[in-house]
Amino acid sequence: MPISIELSFSYEQVQKILLDNFNTSLDFCKRLSPYYKDHLQGVAPLNDLADCRLLPFTEKDAFAQNQDAFLCVAEEEVVDISTTSGSTGAPLLVKLTPKDLERLAYNEFLSFSRAGLTSQDRVLLAVTQDKCFIAGLACFSGLQRAGATAIRVGPTSPEMLLSLGRKVNATAIVGVPSYLLRVSDYAKAIQFPLKNQCIEKLLLIGEPIRNQNFSLNSLGARLKEAWGCCLYSTYGSTELQTSFCECAQGQGGHLHPELVHVEIIDDDGLPVMPGEIGEVVVTTFGVEAMPLIRYKTGDISFLATNACGCGLKTPRLGPIIGRKKLKLKIKGTTLYPQAIINVLDEMLDLEDYVIVITSTGDMVDHVEIRLCFRSSHDLTDLLKERLKGQLKISPDLMLSSTAEIMQIKSSVSERKKTKIVDRR
Repeated sequence: MPISIELSFSYEQVQKILLDNFNTSLDFCKRLSPYYKDHLQGVAPLNDLADCRLLPFTEKDAFAQNQDAFLCVAEEEVVDISTTSGSTGAPLLVKLTPKDLERLAYNEFLSFSRAGLTSQDRVLLAVTQDKCFIAGLACFSGLQRAGATAIRVGPTSPEMLLSLGRKVNATAIVGVPSYLLRVSDYAKAIQFPLKNQCIEKLLLIGEPIRNQNFSLNSLGARLKEAWGCCLYSTYGSTELQTSFCECAQGQGGHLHPELVHVEIIDDDGLPVMPGEIGEVVVTTFGVEAMPLIRYKTGDISFLATNACGCGLKTPRLGPIIGRKKLKLKIKGTTLYPQAIINVLDEMLDLEDYVIVITSTGDMVDHVEIRLCFRSSHDLTDLLKERLKGQLKISPDLMLSSTAEIMQIKSSVSERKKTKIVDRR
């Protein structure tokens, strides 16, 4: 399907494409997936896309506990196995065929195209391609399809990234926001002229850089100030083998109607209106080995359906507000950890931190923040006031060494250093 589908097709044509692709996926899963043969028994083709709400959901726990039952091809047809990070549970295995790898490259090509990457770009890939990490594989293959030059530097030392970027006159970087902030801190320390380089774009994965109203959050604002270039937020999922990227308007990640259908549901599993917050539910199109129907991601966001200034007609997925399982109830206040992270990231003197969540019983959560400051000054009282003033909570703050904080972060996943450790 041509890349111009969102521009050249009307809304009605896009809806027809979604309906046709949804029914194709339904038929494929009912015939070839042991899990869906039972799960979708008796389900007829959809006459209208809205009828998809009558289909059963696919729960993450079901996918985790029945991995082999989701496989639609013979094992010998599998050519790649990727895994989730395991930051909210045991890592999940996701198997891909050659066709799935082609789809993955096409998806990433579409996402990079939203950010305006072309064959003229030289892109530093500051993401790992080992440890069964799908993002590095997807980014590399997507850049190949776009004709751009990929420099596979990985999340290496800041010195190596800066040095290599200068040598090749890199025009863009794909990386995790917190890592690129660490690079900018290093650049400042050695008086490296970061803003005088050729870098025009940062494509950011793994962490949100925008608030619900699409303004930059603390992390995004600091990156913008440090690098002085355009920021593009992305959303991706290993299980879905799909990612979405913002355009230059910065108003959410454009969906790909030829590859997925996205819904937003409330706590009762009912669809919400555009702009309303709920859980992201996704149906994949064109996945051969492990397709998913109405998969509940556990991510909380919303869909923006108003016209985008770039001209694309597709809906856009808003910033991820939090994980459904990580929702906190603290003495009458309900919030997601991301709200705490935004306050912490405003503290320029804060060198590192990790949020540890435990349960006190009676449906009440306890939050402890292990932290360390760059200077010898103890700024915990100031941070307490900020948290209380902005969020109306008073978590326990405990000074710790960077080594202790890193050990806690690494206890969740060997591959991904998380900012949140949920021990409930």
